[in-house]
Amino acid sequence: MPTDKTVTSEITTAIAQLFRAYSSILFLNNAWAGFFIALVTFFEVNIGTCGLISVLTALMIARLLQFPKIETGLHLLNSLLVGLALGALYLLSSHLLILILIASALTVVLSAALIALMETDRQLPVLSLPFLIVITVVALAAQQNSQLIPMDAPAFTALYQSGSSIIGPSANQFLMSLGATFFTSQAVAGAIILLVIAIRSRYLALLALAGYLAGYCTLWLFLDIQNYPLLLNWTGFNFALVAIALGGIYMIPGVASFITALLAAAFCALILIATQKLLFVYGLPVLALPFVVTTLVFLIAMKARFSIRPPWLAPQPNLPEINYENARLARVRNGAIHSVPLLPPFLGKWQIYQGFDGPHTHKGPWRHALDFYIKVDDQSFQNNGATLKDFYCFGLPVVSPAHGQVIRIQNSLADNPPGEVDTKNNWGNFILIRLDNGFHLLLAHLQNSSISVSEGARVKPGEKIARCGNSGRSPQPHLHMQIQETSALGSRTYPFHLQSIVKHKAGGLSEYLLVNIPEVGDCIEAATIDDKLEKPLHMPVGQQLTYEYSEQNSANKTRHTLTVELTLSGQFRLVSGSGVSGRGASAAFVEANGVLAFFDRQGPKDPLLDLWLLAYGLTPLARTAHQWQDSPSAQLFPANFIQRFFQHCFRPLGCGLTSHYTRNWSASEKQWRQQSVHQLQLPQLGWEVKIESLIDPVLGCCEITLHDNEKTRKAVLIETGLSSDEGIPSWHIDTNPHLN
Repeated sequence: MPTDKTVTSEITTAIAQLFRAYSSILFLNNAWAGFFIALVTFFEVNIGTCGLISVLTALMIARLLQFPKIETGLHLLNSLLVGLALGALYLLSSHLLILILIASALTVVLSAALIALMETDRQLPVLSLPFLIVITVVALAAQQNSQLIPMDAPAFTALYQSGSSIIGPSANQFLMSLGATFFTSQAVAGAIILLVIAIRSRYLALLALAGYLAGYCTLWLFLDIQNYPLLLNWTGFNFALVAIALGGIYMIPGVASFITALLAAAFCALILIATQKLLFVYGLPVLALPFVVTTLVFLIAMKARFSIRPPWLAPQPNLPEINYENARLARVRNGAIHSVPLLPPFLGKWQIYQGFDGPHTHKGPWRHALDFYIKVDDQSFQNNGATLKDFYCFGLPVVSPAHGQVIRIQNSLADNPPGEVDTKNNWGNFILIRLDNGFHLLLAHLQNSSISVSEGARVKPGEKIARCGNSGRSPQPHLHMQIQETSALGSRTYPFHLQSIVKHKAGGLSEYLLVNIPEVGDCIEAATIDDKLEKPLHMPVGQQLTYEYSEQNSANKTRHTLTVELTLSGQFRLVSGSGVSGRGASAAFVEANGVLAFFDRQGPKDPLLDLWLLAYGLTPLARTAHQWQDSPSAQLFPANFIQRFFQHCFRPLGCGLTSHYTRNWSASEKQWRQQSVHQLQLPQLGWEVKIESLIDPVLGCCEITLHDNEKTRKAVLIETGLSSDEGIPSWHIDTNPHLN
């Protein structure tokens, strides 16, 4: 029997889903935004009431039939649009009520079918396509029903009514077109909608205005709009929605995506011109047809591109600020989008013999390539270097730097004596691998008969596949690596970079680099995992870390618990407080390539979680990593009101911090002491905070202290453990005795 708490939670969830349906029409997906938009629909009581009845019906039908992806709100928003449209066409009556109930149920079913067909199979959004199909069928059928009471000359179907002889792109007309998104073409309604959009995303508000202007200008060029005085009022929202969808939701914000959004809005205007006369013949309004057609056409075209140059599609549709931050952090941690990430193709420490744009052979179309060898005491060989065995790298293992499939090998050429070259076979013995991203990797100058994989074999990072040799155009043993655009041997090279390496410096210091293009003379190695670091920093599902958090000049000490949870999509998240149900702050994390990395911070403000992420947000698991850099989101910075104000002014889409980390083993404390400096840099302005943290070999992240100009914040681990699960017992350790 459900408890009162369960029932209350169900009701709260249903109400939130209902209001999110209103906001999802504008891609905002926020219950509070939807609440204010719902109020706007009641500017016309008949329209608002019909819309509310329709969305409530859809909510019950979707839950009753248990359709998947109910949480996306697509079933509800399309039914909501159907109800609003019927409310704009007819007065509410018993006959209209029955029609709304039937149409809402049909829309839910059609939405589920289209989601399965388009989103699951083709990764295309359904948008408001179910609404357009259902309202067209219902409107045509309703024309034969004399029991329905039509509204007096529904404005959005009366395109030829007399009106002002001059319709310019005025603010009033723009706001009226925004209101028409919800069938309420009033300037006040549009103003509220624009304010709601701007509160959620100022960039989306800018796109709405820019898209509207682009569509209006196109309409003015190709149509005598003086003969259609109300057309723009009731269809201009199509231009705004297209720009919002393409420029901010489905693409990563930038100059290229902004221009693409304006071109799409212009194309949308042409679609509007082509369809408005045809639909008017049948007494049908244009509605959102131009928006749906334009958005789908552009998304299909963008998905068909084989290019990693802008504009870029976002991995998941989201608000532009989130898309921008995810892309910015990905560039920092994974390298430029137009560069292919690779791991080092060797074991141990190697040097760069020739880099990009090298003086010998890395020129022109072959400029993006790296040559590796080993030097000891400033020379690459021992004894007198007369034989190949004198060279330190000769015969050492070569490993795969990425996932891929071997498509071609050469394994039978002899190795050159030192100082000699084979100009007939420039690449010597080689392995050509087609990577999973479509590019091709060439490893060349391999040792005769050393290749241990065959053509067609799958390889993975770190797998031994050959040995370093001196075949081909190679005067001394070394390993050549390049990325090619095609499978033709020696074709044009493509930019790439190395990931998760340690660069060794003079004095025994070493710097961990998550992304790097090494230069001639650099001594690098792959960041190998240290068990003594990996074990205390490993975060299994169910792990709980309880901290005592305090701030300087405050007697209050509060307890905060961070818990590791696994989402339905398989993503690990560190959650503070209420869990991933939506009320708690959280961040996703991965352990890969020898590093623990956090990203995708979600939820409300949480001082402890943000402090934790600044301290450990990017932590290499290699003992040799003494220094490294990162650029986490500036939202983690403990900014005051003035700092946050300037940040919003100068970086409206968000920005990253400049963060420098150092880590050393403290023999006296028998712990790693990790220190970091985080700078928030804006034009002519800058602030910084310093963080000291301790990593215990047994307990893990046990203490964090933050210093800034205002106050000191401190978090001390007081308990760690693992929550119980089926077949897995719980355990807890009280850390107070250890820390005291």
